[in-house]
Amino acid sequence: MTTPKPAYVDVVFPASVETRLTYRVPEEWRGLAVPGKRALVPLGPRPVTGYLVGTRDRSPVSDTKDLREILDAEPLLDAHLLELTRWVADYYLCPWGEVIRTALPPGIDSLTRQLVRVTSAGAAAMDGGSLLRPGEREILAFLRVRGEAALPALSRRWRQARGVVHALARRGLVELAGEVRPPRIRPLTVAHCTLAPGVDPESAPLPPRASKQRAILRTLAAAGNALPRAEAGAGSPAALAALIRQGLVHVREVEVTRDPFAFPEGREPTDLPRELTTGQAEAVALVQAALAERRFLPVLLHGVTGSGKTEVYLQAIQAALAQGRQALILVPEIALTPLTVRRFLARFGGRVAVLHSGLRGGERYDAWRRIRRGQAAIVVGARSAVFAPLPALGIVVVDEEHDPSYKQEEVPRYHGRDVAIMRAKLLHAPVILGSATPSLESFQRAQGGRYGLARLPQRIEARPLPRVEIVDLRRVEGGDRLLSPALCAALAERLARGEQSLLFLNRRGFSTLLLCQECGSVLGCPRCSVSLTHHATRGRLRCHTCDFERRPPERCPQCQGSRLRYLGFGTQQLEVAVRERFPRARVARMDRDTAGTWQAATRILEDLERGATDILVGTQMIGKGHDVPNVTLVGVVSADMALHLPDFRAGERTFALLTQVVGRAGRGDRPGLALIQTFNPDHYILRAVQGQDYAALWEAESRLRREQDLPPFARAVLAVLSSPQADPAEAAAKEFARLLCAQGIRTDHLNGPAPAPLYRVRGRYRWHLLVRGRDAGRLRAAVSEAGRRLRASPAGRGVRLDLDVDPASVC
Repeated sequence: MTTPKPAYVDVVFPASVETRLTYRVPEEWRGLAVPGKRALVPLGPRPVTGYLVGTRDRSPVSDTKDLREILDAEPLLDAHLLELTRWVADYYLCPWGEVIRTALPPGIDSLTRQLVRVTSAGAAAMDGGSLLRPGEREILAFLRVRGEAALPALSRRWRQARGVVHALARRGLVELAGEVRPPRIRPLTVAHCTLAPGVDPESAPLPPRASKQRAILRTLAAAGNALPRAEAGAGSPAALAALIRQGLVHVREVEVTRDPFAFPEGREPTDLPRELTTGQAEAVALVQAALAERRFLPVLLHGVTGSGKTEVYLQAIQAALAQGRQALILVPEIALTPLTVRRFLARFGGRVAVLHSGLRGGERYDAWRRIRRGQAAIVVGARSAVFAPLPALGIVVVDEEHDPSYKQEEVPRYHGRDVAIMRAKLLHAPVILGSATPSLESFQRAQGGRYGLARLPQRIEARPLPRVEIVDLRRVEGGDRLLSPALCAALAERLARGEQSLLFLNRRGFSTLLLCQECGSVLGCPRCSVSLTHHATRGRLRCHTCDFERRPPERCPQCQGSRLRYLGFGTQQLEVAVRERFPRARVARMDRDTAGTWQAATRILEDLERGATDILVGTQMIGKGHDVPNVTLVGVVSADMALHLPDFRAGERTFALLTQVVGRAGRGDRPGLALIQTFNPDHYILRAVQGQDYAALWEAESRLRREQDLPPFARAVLAVLSSPQADPAEAAAKEFARLLCAQGIRTDHLNGPAPAPLYRVRGRYRWHLLVRGRDAGRLRAAVSEAGRRLRASPAGRGVRLDLDVDPASVC
C-alpha cells in the first residue's frame, strides 16, 4: 500500500512570521514533500527558505500559494527532533522556525534578497518630468545607472529607501524581484589524483627528459589510493598538469571532513575504566538499571569537586554503547569542550564527535553531517548540541547542570539542561545531571523523588577538600586590598615550593570606570546605561554590553576638565599587579579578551597543566572543568561583586561560582588552600562556601524563595518591554501588567513593572516584569495571551516584548 502524496504542507520560518503557513505542493514535488525538510516558498515579494513541519489534504484558506522547490533529498530533522523543537517553541513562547534554525548548522539555508529595478514606466516618468515625491527621483536615477540594486543596500544609502521603494512599486515605477543565492556552507571537496587504468610508471610513453612526470607516476603507483592533488604533484604542479592532459592521471573530487578533533586512524584508545568508589558504583548501577529497562530517569549526581563524576559519565556511557545506543554530553562553556573531549577521546577514540558554535562553519557542518549519518556514537558539545541529530540516542549527560550558561539569552531562550531532560523523556532514556553545586530546581526535584539522587561526598582517594579562609578587607589598608598581605604571603609560599596558584576576579578589563574629578561625571556608553571599561592593553574604553568602543578622551566631554581618573579594577589590572609583586613568576590571564576562541583557551589551560604557568589570573573561565594536581592555592580577589545584585538567584549563583573555583585547589597529593577576600565576612553565602556546605545554602535560600513564591517553588516568566523612546516602554509595561491581571494573574504574583536594572541597552529603554505562578501551563498561557493583546493594542506599537520563561537572571 503506497503512502498518499500530500497536496499541502505546513511551513514555519526562522524569522518574520511566527505562525505556520500552508502552501500547495505542485505535482512534481509531492513525492518529496516530507516533514523535516526545507523548502523554497514565496513569502511576500520574495522566495525564502522555510521548514516543512506537517502535511495536509486540504488548505485552511482558499488562496494558497505554491511552494517553489524542495531543497533536501532526505529530512534534516526526524520525527523525534520535530517533536522536541515543537515542545521548545511551545514551552519557551517562541517561533517554531527559530528553534528549528537553532537545531540546524548555520549557513546551510539558501540566501535570498530583494532586488529593485526600474520599469519602463519608471524610466518614462523620469524622462517625461512626471511629478515625483522627495527622494523618489534620486532612487530612480541611482537604479537607472546601476540597472538594479538590493533593497538592503538602498536602505543603507537612504534611510527612507524601503518606504520610498514600496511606494514606487505600488505605482508601477519599479519592480521587486527575489534573488536566491547558494548556501554559504557546503561540503568541502578536494581534487585527488590516481593513475589511469593500465598505466605502468616504468613503461608509460613519456619523453626521456620528463623525469618529474615519471616520478609522479611512481608516487601514485606506490600510494595505491588516490592522493590529494597538492601531494601528488610533489612540488611539480606543471608536470602533474601535463600528465592529466595526456590522460595518464585521472582527477576526481573527494569530499573531506573538517574536524579539528579528529582521532588519528589506527590509534587505539589509551584510557581504561578505573575502579569505582562505592558512591560511583551506586550511581552507575542506577543508570544501568534505567538503560536496561529503557526507562526515563533523571539522576542528580551530587558530588563534591574532584569526586570523580566524569568517571561515572564514562562508565554509564559505556553501558549505553554496549546496547548499540548513542550518548550526548553537554558542557556549559565552549572553552571547556576540548578538555572534556580529551577525556572521551582517550576512552572511546574516534567514536566521539564535537558540536558547538565555536567551530568554524564548515567544521560544524561536517560534524553535524557525520552525526546524522550515524558515524559518531558520542557527541560532546555546548548548549546547542542538545539538538544533535543522534538517531539512536540512549543516554544524556549534563555536566555542571547548575551553570547559567545553559540558558540562551537570545530567541529562542531555551535552557539546554531542561531541553536535554525533555529529550531523554521523549526517548525513554536516562539523563545524568552532574554538579558539585546543584541548581535549587534540580535539588528540590531530587528531594521530592522526581529525580534519582546519587551522592559522591568525598574526593577520589579520600583527598581532603581545600581549606577555605576568609580575608576581611575591612582590616586591610586601601592600597593592599587588591592583593592582601595574606594572599601575597600564600602566593610567595607556593612559588617557593614550585606549586601553582589561581587568582579569580570575575570582571575583565583594567579599570571599571573613568571619572572626572572636576564635575563628577562618569564616561558612559552612548547606547547603554553602563560605564565604559578601560582595556589598557588595547588603549580603549569598551562597553561590555553592546561592544561600543572609543579612545580614552584627554578631557572630560562634559566640562572639558583635565583631571580624569580611572577607578575600579579588572583582570588586566590584577595581572599587572601580580607581575609587579612577583616579577620572576610566570603569569598568564584567562578571560574573554585572551581566550576568545576555544583554541586560545586550550593553549592557556595546557600551559597550566604542563607547569609553564605559575599564577593564572582569570574570570569564571578558570573555575570550571580543569584538573591540575599542582594547583594548591586559589585566591578569590573580590567575593562581593555578585552578592548584592538585584536578582533572586544572586546568592545561589555566587555560592556555585565560588565553590567551583575553590574546588580547583588541592586535587593532587598536596593539600589545597583557598583565600576569599571580602568586605562581608559574615555573609551567609560566604560562610556556606567556607564550609563547602550545600545544605546550609539550601536551607537559607529555600526558606527565602518559599516565602516569596519564587523558583523552585513557583514558575516565573520575565517580560522585558523596550523601545527607542522611554515613555512608550513605560506605557507598554503598565498596559502589559493590566492585561496580565485581566488574564487572572494576581497582583502579588507580579514584580514590577519597573525600569530594568540595565535601563538602556543598545539604544533601547527597558522596563521589566517578573510574573510568577504555581501552575506552569496556566502561567505561560496567561503571559502569551496578554502578549498577543498588547501587540494588537496602541500601547504595543513600536515596543518590543521579549519573554523569558524560567529566566536564569532578572538583570
